Amino acid sequence: MSESDSRRSRMSSGLWMAALVVWVVGSRLPYVNDFAMLGKDGDFYINALKLDRTYNVPPPGNLGYVLLGKAANGIWSSPVHAFAAANIGLTAIAACSCFLLARRSLPRPLAAATVFALTANPLVWWYGPVVASYLVWLAILPTIALFGLRFADHGRWSDLIASSLVLGVGTILRQDLVAFGSPLWAGCLLLGRASIRQWFAGVAIIAACCFGWFLGTSAILGGTDAYLAKLADKHAHDRGYSPAQRGLFEGLLRNGSKYVLFLGWTAHLVLIPFVVGLYRALGSAATRWRMLLLSLLWVLPSWYFAFFVFAGTGGLIFPFLPLLYLGAARGLQSLFVQSRRPTIAMASVGLLSFAQFTLTPLPDAVEQRGAILNVMFLRYGAAGLKTGYNFDLADFGIDQSLKSVLKQLRHPEPLPRNPRPS
Repeated sequence: MSESDSRRSRMSSGLWMAALVVWVVGSRLPYVNDFAMLGKDGDFYINALKLDRTYNVPPPGNLGYVLLGKAANGIWSSPVHAFAAANIGLTAIAACSCFLLARRSLPRPLAAATVFALTANPLVWWYGPVVASYLVWLAILPTIALFGLRFADHGRWSDLIASSLVLGVGTILRQDLVAFGSPLWAGCLLLGRASIRQWFAGVAIIAACCFGWFLGTSAILGGTDAYLAKLADKHAHDRGYSPAQRGLFEGLLRNGSKYVLFLGWTAHLVLIPFVVGLYRALGSAATRWRMLLLSLLWVLPSWYFAFFVFAGTGGLIFPFLPLLYLGAARGLQSLFVQSRRPTIAMASVGLLSFAQFTLTPLPDAVEQRGAILNVMFLRYGAAGLKTGYNFDLADFGIDQSLKSVLKQLRHPEPLPRNPRPS
């Protein structure tokens, strides 16, 4: 490719990314001023902006996300809207990273349509204005993969440093990225046959970032002992939902069913194309082992946490979503011979997701089945944001055990209580 062709290619990609950023910001911006809401941990994040010993963000503390909100708070006087603006920025970063990642194997229009569909996903959209840090996963993991794969292809120091910095900064934003992102980063270095010097440099960058958030959070809380005690309490809480504590039915099946239901409700339109894409990809001997290795390193840590530790939030599907949509795009490519049809199909997925988010009603719950459907599914739409719907099953006095939920879905009973949005 000549220099002029390369320049035109970069310009074309830049225009596509600019269009995606405009779409993301334009579709979320109304919520910054009108419908931003706290979320279950929102009060903790708002209080954390003081950065004093009352800092009580659920451990590991997400210090970088709090600092991001504090920086945005210098522009938006409302802390709730400041965190919403930070989330919009994270979604825009995710859109750009996923587009560049998709461009490695997809034509530009299909890559753009795929990212449009991803960012129109109802759960991704819903978490935009909510004070919660789950969008960090959506922004950071594809960016690690983007620079990591470039290093695996060319072995350049610049890509190694970029991938390491992204992971390091990611751990400052959400400390659990030490576990969620490190395997993917290390896999890319292994595929790129990194030298000992390169391994040392990458680990040093990540370690410096980890020391920063660990010592910073400890200093705010009054010492490392206080921080480690909070971490121990959080781990004990999460283990209470694990199969080891609750058994196979109430542990693994509860966690697994919540994950699958969240995924099914928000990404059902791309599940079949993804299966087709996965089947076709694994049928290629040239790419099978590399693709499978990196995909597993990308998603297995979050799957382990979601299935075997604690599936308490729909945001846990975010590490998997980029892979799901990219795989679906490859599946559509293999199903349609004409080059425009996969793009039209993926754009249609985005439009249908748009309709699902904006048009799904949130009816009044008159019995336990209605409350369960609202909490698990219907709340994740524009109606849920507009009404400030922020309830869990416990708020309705509903037994949250899997057995009880299944019973109430089949034979609903009157609600023990029915809270109303404030």
